[in-house]
Amino acid sequence: MITPPLAPDVLARYPGLEKLGRTATRLHPRRGAVTATESHVGGPLLWPADEPWPTCATPCMVQEEVPIPAELLARMREAESRRTVAHVLADGEIELHEELARLVGPGFSGWGSVNGGPTVGYRYGPRPHPRPNPMVALAQLRAADVPDLPRPGGADLLQVLWCPFEHDTPPWGPTVELRWRREADVTATLTEPPRGETGTEGYVPQPCRLHPEQIVEYPYIEELPAELRALAEADEDEEYLDTFMAPGWKVGGYARWSLTDLSPTPCPRCAGPTTLALVIDSSEHGADRWRPARANGAPDDDDPYEPTGVVVGRYGALRIFVCLTCPDVPFLLDQQ
Repeated sequence: MITPPLAPDVLARYPGLEKLGRTATRLHPRRGAVTATESHVGGPLLWPADEPWPTCATPCMVQEEVPIPAELLARMREAESRRTVAHVLADGEIELHEELARLVGPGFSGWGSVNGGPTVGYRYGPRPHPRPNPMVALAQLRAADVPDLPRPGGADLLQVLWCPFEHDTPPWGPTVELRWRREADVTATLTEPPRGETGTEGYVPQPCRLHPEQIVEYPYIEELPAELRALAEADEDEEYLDTFMAPGWKVGGYARWSLTDLSPTPCPRCAGPTTLALVIDSSEHGADRWRPARANGAPDDDDPYEPTGVVVGRYGALRIFVCLTCPDVPFLLDQQ
């Protein structure tokens, strides 16, 4: 896959921005059969036969239903009928929603009905796994395939696993395990990893081959020098971001802070700086500027919207930042 090059006149609008370019590797996942010796999403891992498979013992969050008293539901419907604009709450509706939230209790996440059934309130509560839950293989990345993959301690293979449930450990979502290896050290391999429970289908990836492509990205707006930041804001933030920051699964580059504004990502152990190692995105699509073509110049007819089947949060992205100076490569997760 090849991303169309950035037009020279576009970069010229931001004098000095070219000096801030940083390489990233777009992974371009596309569904297909994969093996344990390849870089991929959602396939078998090159896993040592004598190494225990990671499990999750952190309680998962499950959705519970709470009945809503008919009297409260009637008051809510009466207040809603007084709206003059469909999406603008009528007087008193906020207070009724707060009353409902108190009734449902901690973990309140809304209300609704299914297939014409009763209207109920929803809340999330912790539930221990019946036994430590075997994690799901999410991705395997080889340094030989992915130019921007960090290589802590000389590792040339990164394996990412997670527990396919929601958890209340920041950020809300799956618990994550990273394994860094040297491929040459793995001789006898595990042929059939254990299988566990699945709570969220969007956390079970579809097998995808990768088509890594190294590109150049530029900083998030809040990381720009003042004069460049002013230019970007004058051009509208989204136009700058859609032009200079790649969407989809990628390794390296810059992080896009679409929900929280720029946030620190200190190492959880030494509090030093971390490096963006991997972006796990719900979609491969961004602005047309990033739509790839095949290496021979032909359009990517298989260009899918969400090839991996992975959905993070509210259709967002999970980013993994790693510390390359601490032993054992501690990491930090952020969801946008």
